[in-house]
Amino acid sequence: MRTVRLAWAEIARHHRPLHRIALVFLLIVPTLYGALYLWSNWDPYGKLDQIPVAVVNEDQPVEVDGRTVDAGEMVVQNLKDDPIFDWVFTDAADAATGLENGDYYLTITVPEDFSARLASGADATPQRAEVEMRRNDANGYVIGVMAETVQAKLHEQINSAATEAYFESVYGNLATLRDGIAQADDGAAQLRDGLATADTGAAALASGLVDAQDGASQLADGATQVADGATQVADGTQQIADVVNPIADDLVPAIPAVADGAADLTTAVADLTGTVSTGADSLTARVDAGNQALADLLAAHPELAGDPAYEALASAVGRVDTRVTEVSTTLDAIHTDAQSLQSDAQALQSSVPDLQNTVRDAQSQVNELNDGAHEVATGAGEVRDGAAELATKLTEAKDGAAELSSGVTTAHTGATDLASGLDQLVAAVPALDPDQREANAAILGDPTDVTLTVDNPAEVYGRGLAPFFFSIALWVFGIVVFLVLRPTSGRALVSRSPSWRVALAGWLPILGVGLAGSWLLLAVADVALGLDPVHAWASVGLISLAVAVFTLIAHLCRSALGLVGSAVLLVLLMLQLAASAGIYPAQTLPPALLALHPYLPMTYLIEGLRVTFTGGSPQTLQRAVLVLVGVGVAAFVGTWAVAARRRTWTMADVHPPLED
Repeated sequence: MRTVRLAWAEIARHHRPLHRIALVFLLIVPTLYGALYLWSNWDPYGKLDQIPVAVVNEDQPVEVDGRTVDAGEMVVQNLKDDPIFDWVFTDAADAATGLENGDYYLTITVPEDFSARLASGADATPQRAEVEMRRNDANGYVIGVMAETVQAKLHEQINSAATEAYFESVYGNLATLRDGIAQADDGAAQLRDGLATADTGAAALASGLVDAQDGASQLADGATQVADGATQVADGTQQIADVVNPIADDLVPAIPAVADGAADLTTAVADLTGTVSTGADSLTARVDAGNQALADLLAAHPELAGDPAYEALASAVGRVDTRVTEVSTTLDAIHTDAQSLQSDAQALQSSVPDLQNTVRDAQSQVNELNDGAHEVATGAGEVRDGAAELATKLTEAKDGAAELSSGVTTAHTGATDLASGLDQLVAAVPALDPDQREANAAILGDPTDVTLTVDNPAEVYGRGLAPFFFSIALWVFGIVVFLVLRPTSGRALVSRSPSWRVALAGWLPILGVGLAGSWLLLAVADVALGLDPVHAWASVGLISLAVAVFTLIAHLCRSALGLVGSAVLLVLLMLQLAASAGIYPAQTLPPALLALHPYLPMTYLIEGLRVTFTGGSPQTLQRAVLVLVGVGVAAFVGTWAVAARRRTWTMADVHPPLED
C-alpha cells in the first residue's frame, strides 16, 4: 500500500491546471500517434481511383476483311468502364511532363502498332501486342508497389480489350465464321425442306404411276370389249341377212316394171322437149316480125318519131320482146332439163337390171353397219372412260413430278449454300501445324505484354522509403537534442549581445550536433546499406539544410514554450507522419490530412530527398530547397523575437510551470 501511495503521490503533485493538461497529453500521446498514423494509412488501396494516371492512346486503327479494328480505343473504353486509377486521357508530351513533375504517378501508353499486331493473326502468324507503363520513383517508390499489386487487374483489363479486338479481327474471323455457319445452316435447312418436298413428290409420282398403270389396264379391257363388239357385229350381220333375203326376193320381181316406167318417162320427156323447142322458135319469129313491122312503119312515116302513140306501141313491143326473150330463156332451160331428165331416165332404165343386187347389198351393209356400230360405240365409250381416267392419273403423276423437280431444285440450292458456307468456314479457320497452334493458343491466352519502365528507379524498398525515414530521424533529433542541450543559456540572455546573436548562439550548438549526426546517418545508409545516392553532394546539402530548418523549428518551440514545446514538436511529428505522404501518394490521404499536406516542411524534404537519392526533376528539388529555406528563416526570426522577449525576467522564468 505504501508503494501505491508513493506512486500516486507523483501523480497527485500535478495539481495545477497546466500540470493536468500535461498529464492528459501524455495519456493521449499513444492514441494520437497510433490512431492518426493508422487513419492516414487505413485503406490506401481503396483510394487508388484518386491517384492520377495518364493514359496515352497512340494506336492507329487497321482494316481487316472490310472491318475497322480499333483495339486502342477498346482499351481506353475498358479503362473508363473500370477506373482502377484516376485515368487522365492525354497526349504523350503532357504525360511525360506530368510524370516528371509528379502530376501523374504512372503513364500508360498504347503504341501505334497495337491494333496492327493484334490483327496480324489474320495470316495465322499472330503477334503479342505491347502496352507500355512508366513510373517515376522520384514521385514515391510505394506507388510502384501499388501498381504491381493491381498490375494483374490492369493487365486483365487490357487483355480483355485486346482479346475482343483479337477475336474481332484475327483469330478465327468470327464474323465470317458465323456468316458461314449461318449460311451452311440455311443451306442445310433448304436441303432438308427440298428433300422433304422431293420425297412427297416422289410418293405422289409413284402413286400416280400406279394409278396410270391401272388406267392402262382398264384401257386394255376396253379394247377387248371392242374386239367382242366386232364379233357381235359379225353375228348381227348374219341375223340381218336372214331378215333381208326374203325382202330382196320380193323386191327383185318388181324391178322390170320400174324399167318399163323409165322407158315411158323417156318418151314423154322427148315429146316435151320437141314441144318446147317448137314453141320457143314460134315466139321468137313473131316478135321479130313485130319489130320489123314497126321499123317499116317508121320508115314509111318518119313523122311518127316522137309521136306518143307510136312511142307507146314501140315500148309495148319492146316489152313483149323482153318477155319473149325471158320465155325463150326459160324454155331453153326446160329443154335442157328435159334432155337431162331424159338422160337420167335412160340411165335408170339401163341400171334397173343391177338394182336388185345393189338393193340387197345396201340393205345388208346397212343392217350390218347398224348393229356393229352399236357394239363398237359401247366399247369405244369404255375405252374413252379408261383413257380419261388414265389422263387424270398421268396429270397427278405430272404434278408429283413437278413437286419432285421443285424439291430437287430447292435441295440443289440448299446444297450449294451449304457448300458455300462450308467453304467459308474452311477458309476462315486457318490450317495450323501443332507448333503454330501451341504458339497461337499462348498468344490468345495472353495477347498483350505490359512492359514497365521505371524512371529514376529506387530498386529496393529501403531506398524508396529512405527519404521518409531520414525526415523522421532528423525531426526526432530536434526533439531529443534538448534532453541534453539547453535552448539558450542564462548567461547569453543576460549578456549585452543583440537578441539575434543570443538566438544564433543558442541554436549553433544544436546545429553542429545535428549536422554531425545527419552526416553519420547518410554515411551509414550509404556504406552499410547501399543507399548510393544519385546526387551524393546534393543529398549532403539537402540533409544539412533540413537539419538546420528542423532544429530551428525545434529551437523556436522550446525557446517559446519550454517543455510544452517538446509536446508541440511531438504533435507536429505525428501530423507529418500522417500527412507528408512519405509512403503512399498524397491522393490516398483522408481529406483533412490532404488539405494539411502542402503546409508541412517534411513534405518538401521527402520530395527533395527522392530527387537526390534516386533522381528526378530539378524543379522539384529547387522548390523543396526554397520552401525549407523560407521555413528556416521564419523559424529563426521567431526565435530571435522569443530571445528578445526572454531578456525580460518574470516569476514564470524563475519557477517553470512544470517544475516544483
